[in-house]
Amino acid sequence: MITAKALIEKFKFALAENWGYIWGTYGQLWTKEKQAGATDEKARLYGEKWIGHRVADCSGLGYWAFSELGGFIVHGSNTIWNEYVTDRCELKNGQRTDGKPLFPGDPVFLKKTEDGVVKRHHIGYYVGGDTVIEAKGTQWGVVTSKLTRWHETAHWYNVLYDNGAYFGKLLTLKRGMRGEQVRLLQETLNELPAGAALDLKEDGIFGAETEKAVRQFQADYGLTVDGVVGRKTWDALGVAAADLLPKGTQNQPKTKPEQHSPGVDCVTVPRLHLLEMQAALSDALNIITNALEEST
Repeated sequence: MITAKALIEKFKFALAENWGYIWGTYGQLWTKEKQAGATDEKARLYGEKWIGHRVADCSGLGYWAFSELGGFIVHGSNTIWNEYVTDRCELKNGQRTDGKPLFPGDPVFLKKTEDGVVKRHHIGYYVGGDTVIEAKGTQWGVVTSKLTRWHETAHWYNVLYDNGAYFGKLLTLKRGMRGEQVRLLQETLNELPAGAALDLKEDGIFGAETEKAVRQFQADYGLTVDGVVGRKTWDALGVAAADLLPKGTQNQPKTKPEQHSPGVDCVTVPRLHLLEMQAALSDALNIITNALEEST
């Protein structure tokens, strides 16, 4: 499981190493050859100072940090706001306007309105106190700023905070992503009636074989065949795994469940919720295992 503490360490590392900023990058080494071929106007004007340094743009810094820790977020601050965070809130004078606290590790955002549409065009990473680490721009690189500079904040999905807070969510998965939810997807596909033929490696990496299996599942269940696991595909996986029956038999009558003893409460939980719970429990088990290894 990715922790806020580990994310902060990555951001502080980039700051200490004097990373630069080049739009569209996410931790690559900037070279003379790359500078000579730069097409971005600001990179042509200011990028020479970053030759020999690693570089990232604002969301690229977060993309790199999550990737280093075995996770994934998209490379794009507006999409991060829409899909990868929860408990969104405005900031005023460095405070959440709902009165709740910020958590170290939280993302913070600058916003602007274009053609009547509000967009989060820049992202930074709150590291505690009144300090944010951000990849500010080609002239500045990775620097610190005051929390009062920022317009909005939120909490990450699927990140464990130091205070024990955790906000779980089944993410939209696609090729190139990695992490516990990809492993959960692979496990679920392998559990299906056709799973023995798939024999996917449950390594948490969404590669070509996993995409092929997803596309086949989508074709079998009448979904859009795009290889992307969104809500509809997660829903269908939940139904298919719950039934554990070949295609075409899902609507047949089920065996009447046995009667339970009086006084014993029984709750039916949707398969999709069980998948979410399984992902959270898997992450929790990893934390416990790592803690035990460190103590020995």
